Amino acid sequence: MDALRDDKTKMIGVWGMGGVGKTTLVKQVVEQAKQEKLFATQVYVQVSWTREAENFQQGICDIQKQIGGMLGLEFKNEAQSIKAARLMQRLKKEKILIVLDDIWKELNLEEVGIPCCKDDDQKDCKILLASRDKDLLLQDMCAQECFPVQHLPPEEAWQLFKMTAGDSVENDHELLPTAREVVEECQGLPVAIVTTAKALKGKNMAVWKNALEELRSSAPTNIRGVEEKVYACLELSYNHLKGTELKSLFLLCGMLSYGDIWMDDLLSYAMGLDLFDRIKSLEEARNKLIALLTTLKTSSLLLEGDYRCYFGGREPTLLFVDDDNKYVRMHDVVRDVARYIASKDPHRFVVREDDWSKTDESKYISLYCKAMHELPQRLVCPKLQFLLLRSNLNIKIPNTFFDGMNQLKVLDLSRMDFETLPSTLQFLANLGTLCLDQCYKLIDITGIGELKKLQVLSMVSSYILQLPKEMGQLTNLRLLNLNDCMELKVIPQNILSKLSGLECLFMRSSFSKWEVAEVSNGESNNACLSELNHLEHLRTIEIDIPDVEMAPEKDTFFQNLTSCAICIGVFDDFEKYFERSKILRLNGVIGSLLLRNGMRKLLQKIEELELSNLYGAKGLFSPPVPVSFHNLKCLSISYYEGTVNGVLFGEQVSFPNLEKLKLKGLSMLKTIWHPQLSLKSLDKSLQNLKEVIVDDCEVLERVFGHGEPNGENRIFPKMEILKLRELPKLKHLFNTQDNNDMRYFLSKFKDFHHMKELHIINCGMPLDDKVSFSSNLEVLVLERFPKLSEIDFENPQQLRILSLKKLPNLRGIVRYKDGNASKICRLSPSMSEIFHSLKCLQIIDCKMEDRRYVHTPTNGLVLSNEK
Repeated sequence: MDALRDDKTKMIGVWGMGGVGKTTLVKQVVEQAKQEKLFATQVYVQVSWTREAENFQQGICDIQKQIGGMLGLEFKNEAQSIKAARLMQRLKKEKILIVLDDIWKELNLEEVGIPCCKDDDQKDCKILLASRDKDLLLQDMCAQECFPVQHLPPEEAWQLFKMTAGDSVENDHELLPTAREVVEECQGLPVAIVTTAKALKGKNMAVWKNALEELRSSAPTNIRGVEEKVYACLELSYNHLKGTELKSLFLLCGMLSYGDIWMDDLLSYAMGLDLFDRIKSLEEARNKLIALLTTLKTSSLLLEGDYRCYFGGREPTLLFVDDDNKYVRMHDVVRDVARYIASKDPHRFVVREDDWSKTDESKYISLYCKAMHELPQRLVCPKLQFLLLRSNLNIKIPNTFFDGMNQLKVLDLSRMDFETLPSTLQFLANLGTLCLDQCYKLIDITGIGELKKLQVLSMVSSYILQLPKEMGQLTNLRLLNLNDCMELKVIPQNILSKLSGLECLFMRSSFSKWEVAEVSNGESNNACLSELNHLEHLRTIEIDIPDVEMAPEKDTFFQNLTSCAICIGVFDDFEKYFERSKILRLNGVIGSLLLRNGMRKLLQKIEELELSNLYGAKGLFSPPVPVSFHNLKCLSISYYEGTVNGVLFGEQVSFPNLEKLKLKGLSMLKTIWHPQLSLKSLDKSLQNLKEVIVDDCEVLERVFGHGEPNGENRIFPKMEILKLRELPKLKHLFNTQDNNDMRYFLSKFKDFHHMKELHIINCGMPLDDKVSFSSNLEVLVLERFPKLSEIDFENPQQLRILSLKKLPNLRGIVRYKDGNASKICRLSPSMSEIFHSLKCLQIIDCKMEDRRYVHTPTNGLVLSNEK
């Protein structure tokens, strides 16, 4: 921590063997630095990919994207050097700590855009590196100080073991001596201590004694950077996993590349390998996978992934939208041990670079071709079940390459360069999973119809032009992923309808040439969406339908969906990443579409609904009978003129689980909720509301309902964000008896305990000359209030962003403490003393004191004072 506080020290290294606790240490250091406010921002980046040279270019791009995202920089289709220049300029603006964890090889930081100047005048950016290699840190990365991370001393090791295994080990006098000896065998290494403790927790004495003997008699290994006792402890944990499913999944995770492991990949591989017993559907397989991965995490053999750091720009599908179920990660030491275990019989897992030797008995091969330009004519592996090939080169796959691989179940050729499938691939009669993602030269998949046992086919971002007619023979196919196949123009009719076993269909940003209606004559006609009605097992779909005319009149497949992302109409900003599993977006469609039977049933399941430019849909949310959208969490309505007498939501409609409401451009809207609805009844129907955004509704007069809150009934208790923009006719928030409705709202502001953001921009409601805000607020934006002269804060410790514009009479800001005004400040250094968390301050066209140059005690404050 002293080195972090020292402005002269720019580059700091932490080194130690695998599993000794480097990552835990640097994360704790980051947290301590945050508490002490040593830096304006802390950025933590996992760089395990530096272990593999071919990942460097993609890795640099990923780092730039991640650091830029944390600092508010958005990179589009810019060259790497341009992104580096922008990033470096941004990093020099404020004091930032950058942590690069698990670095294996020298990384040119300036190529990334990280300033590493050692001159005394460069005091802003500080870099903390963690590695197994001390020489790498000192010699290659030029760390000025390097700190070793040692093994835990005996008593600390025992405390960690006891905390993990439970205090009962110390209270059991018969077990205690054996437990102490087990801890000694872990030799003070946290990864060994934790995994061993979890493996033995709750076991009887015989199991403990047997574990001790296994640890003592473990055979020496030659795993680079892994001590023998660590291997023994991890192997013990592996041996205590219950069932072949769990062990097989653990070894499969260890076989995959460094960094985060995509959950969709794991599911595809597990399905193809028939890893799970007695699975009847893809949904069951997904649930089984999540359950097994949870067990591995509980055993400390797997870690939570970080979806912000994923490689290659891949996003999770709808199958894995939950925050905890996108990616998983394996500690590099655990991965090395897993690969060592897997390499031994009977598993025969092989992970190699440019080496085909000794693979004839292998069952699982993961090969990274770095220097090879051509594969052998034939791979003699009669027992091979799993083959993953990766190459950055234009490598050729001979037509005879797959001869003799009769047992192959999973084949992943993603990111390989070839235009057509090798002819022998069609003879892989047992193939269950075929992955051809990001094969940018692949345009022809003729012969794929012969793979009768295929369950998973993924061609994400491939340049395939059309699906062959023979694909209709794949009746066992359960998952078809065609996301981002933007060159796909032809899907012959009746192919999709023949995929009778299909459960998941992903076609986001893909094929869009759907026929409007089925055509019986001619062979050049494309598929119709009505074909999906024949897929009785279809439960998950991601699809773009550019024209409402393409939507089938009979839409029975809608009502069977359990998860979906359906976009009907043209959306320029359709996000590829989903936070919810049931999404419907409609733009420029006729309202009668929503009245179709399948669509009506789908609406009752939808969690996120976006409606834009609807026509012929008057009174859509003013039904004559009670209607409750129980599952709806996010509702966005824009450019809709179908209000009834200026009212959007009638008395009979309710949204008990709605969390976010966004309204924009509703030119006829006068009041959002029916005037007869009391505030009490409205609050009951919107008890989970967290965010309200109302923008550009030129005749809107009232936001919420009639009445006012009282001491017994706090309104909208979960409200966090309220944004009101461009509402020139707005008169009331609650329509209270107080003539100044805004004053009433602000007087009750303390009742909004969770309110974090408040934006009021160019709204018709007047403000008094003085307004007060509570201490919970993090963002405050006020614009165009001519009478406002003073803003009061009780305790603005949490405020991060303060934007004040066009307040011509504003004189100052007051902090109230114990009912008294303790400090009055204008645009001066005193603002930094009062607003400890402030990151951005904008004061534009206000009467506050004009100072061209403002110096503050912290470097983390961005000041904008414009006239």
